[in-house]
Amino acid sequence: MTDRPTTETVGSASMSGGGGGSAAAQAYRQQLTQEGRSLDAAAPVAATAPPAAQAAVQAGSIEARAAERKKVPGRVRVLLSGGTLVVGKMVDISLTGACIMLDDVFPSKRTCTLECDIFYMGTRHLFNAPAVSVYGILAAGKGFKVGFQFGPISEVTRKSIAALVK
Repeated sequence: MTDRPTTETVGSASMSGGGGGSAAAQAYRQQLTQEGRSLDAAAPVAATAPPAAQAAVQAGSIEARAAERKKVPGRVRVLLSGGTLVVGKMVDISLTGACIMLDDVFPSKRTCTLECDIFYMGTRHLFNAPAVSVYGILAAGKGFKVGFQFGPISEVTRKSIAALVK
């Protein structure tokens, strides 16, 4: 007989922020601990959402996004201050933000610039957008899905994103 934990024990340990799970999940919990946040508090908060999304949450709507998102394939470079570069894949995009798949944990509330290279419906869309990371979740062994909220974007970038989401 082995001393393996039951599914119930593993489930309760992972839900309560215990030490179980994959190396990526353990790294994520460690990052949250270093930031002084709990696993429950790591979910995006309505206060960090744009005003339109905050109104939707207060009205009782389940969807807190301010704009419709569209799944589009593409490459994204995340440029951090100090010249650090992280490469990822676009999951979806809207006029107010984007979700990007990254290989490693990415901290929340981090300002950066997204350099997007998306080939969609026969057209290549290249644009840069200032952004802040608002959430990061483990994506079933594929990496981390990180949500970014765009800052002020140029009219050219806005038109390019609008062409993608229509």
